[in-house]
Amino acid sequence: MNLSLKRKQVRNSYRREKVSFWAALKKIRLPLPRLPLMRGSFASVLTLCVLLIFVAVVVTGVCSLSLWLYGRATTSEFFATTHIDVTGNVRLSREMVLKYGGIREGDNSLSVSITEMERKLRATPWVEEVSVKRLLPDRFIIRIKERMPSFWVHRNGQLYYANERGEIIAPVESENFLSLPTLTVEPGGEDAIPYLERLMADLNSGSLPVESGAVASVTLSPARGVEVYLEDREMRLSIATDDWSGNLARLGATLGDLARRQELRDVRDVRAVHGNVWVILNQKVRS
Repeated sequence: MNLSLKRKQVRNSYRREKVSFWAALKKIRLPLPRLPLMRGSFASVLTLCVLLIFVAVVVTGVCSLSLWLYGRATTSEFFATTHIDVTGNVRLSREMVLKYGGIREGDNSLSVSITEMERKLRATPWVEEVSVKRLLPDRFIIRIKERMPSFWVHRNGQLYYANERGEIIAPVESENFLSLPTLTVEPGGEDAIPYLERLMADLNSGSLPVESGAVASVTLSPARGVEVYLEDREMRLSIATDDWSGNLARLGATLGDLARRQELRDVRDVRAVHGNVWVILNQKVRS
């Protein structure tokens, strides 16, 4: 019995060693060699390449077709411009607006650049704001806002139009001639420039009993303020800027009183300054 028991123990020990060997063998990870691509993977790559080529051909065809259609449209008589409406122009004629904008009837409406047209019109001295609208197939609408001149200004021997703030607009030319008062700014009179706009507004509203068309010149002086010369009456009106509204009201009341007494023809100068109004008569009257 002892011999039999020893044999069983030896067999069991052998089996445990055998199991441990196979378990250890399974845990060993050896690097596997890379296998070539299978047929399924190669087919997928080939299909993808064909698909990309097809998409490229389609995109190229669409672009080519679009360019061809655009070329045909920009040369077609169907899109020839036949109507150009211009609004807001006062000093500029319709022909001048079209010339400055670089457009004319007969141009293909699709080939006209609205951005470029607006840029050209804004670059002209008379145009302050502009908008251009295209109505296919053959119409444009051009809306502009002009810079309105209020004075003539001398600069370097040249006569220019200037706005109500004294800013130069453009040279005075025969094709756009307009008779306006001459503006002169004496040295030191620059502080009175902001009152030019108020002067024109008061003239147009009737706050000052003087017609704007009767004003021949306006002079800004550090001593007399804003001086207005009426050529038809050979009269000067001076308004100090220290109390513009008050001086203007007193000047207007004085002119109205002189007109009622029919004495305006004898007046040479009227000055409203420091709450007072000074009236200077012609030399003939004084004698």
